[in-house]
Amino acid sequence: MKIDLNEIWEFMEMAPEPLQANQGKSWIYELIAGDIVIQNLSSRDIQNLKKEENYDTELLPSIFTFREILWQPNVYTQPALCVPQLSILKVFCNDYVESLKQSQNEEVWLYFDLLNGLSTYCEEAIDSINKAVKTEDIRIPSILGELRRKSFPIVKFFIFHPMNRRDYKTDALNRLNYAVKIMLTQYNNHYYDLRDPYWKVTIGDSEDLLKTNKYLIASNSPSTEGKDELVPIDIQKNNLHENS
Repeated sequence: MKIDLNEIWEFMEMAPEPLQANQGKSWIYELIAGDIVIQNLSSRDIQNLKKEENYDTELLPSIFTFREILWQPNVYTQPALCVPQLSILKVFCNDYVESLKQSQNEEVWLYFDLLNGLSTYCEEAIDSINKAVKTEDIRIPSILGELRRKSFPIVKFFIFHPMNRRDYKTDALNRLNYAVKIMLTQYNNHYYDLRDPYWKVTIGDSEDLLKTNKYLIASNSPSTEGKDELVPIDIQKNNLHENS
């Protein structure tokens, strides 16, 4: 079943144990954030999101609010202006993931793929700009529009993270709504291109979750390594209001 991002808490409070729980069955969660699919999340993994010690409130400003490349219009019009900002964000994400790995805290592994994905999108944008410079066919709005489209579900996940500061959330949400307006009017995107992050909930074997957690702790690596390839996700119409 599909559950909206913020409705997961109500589901976890109200949902009974799945049938055959006494036979090792449990709820299995997937986080779908655009093209990024984080599989085999347990109820404990979801609850860990609400642990204050597991979340850095400065993360949202660092990956979005302070990164004007993701929301400002008519500022980054030339490659010489875009590439340094994209590189800074890419390096920040890489360094942050590395610091999470060094902490050896298995309760934060959910963030690995999200930040790695944002880093990858920055790298793709840089590569596209560099190639365009060589061909003298530089379409910055198209490149930044693609970057913002792919980053949208990641940014929205962190905006609605349960441990965010309320003022940070409000500020970022205002900028995201502004960014969407620019994406639709100037950056060659359509409303249906923007995908909300959501949860997919199924019933699976608890043993699979234990294997996943042991693998992640042992390898100290992002959760998609050693798993099935990602499959295309249907485009979901989204709602930008704060109660989405």
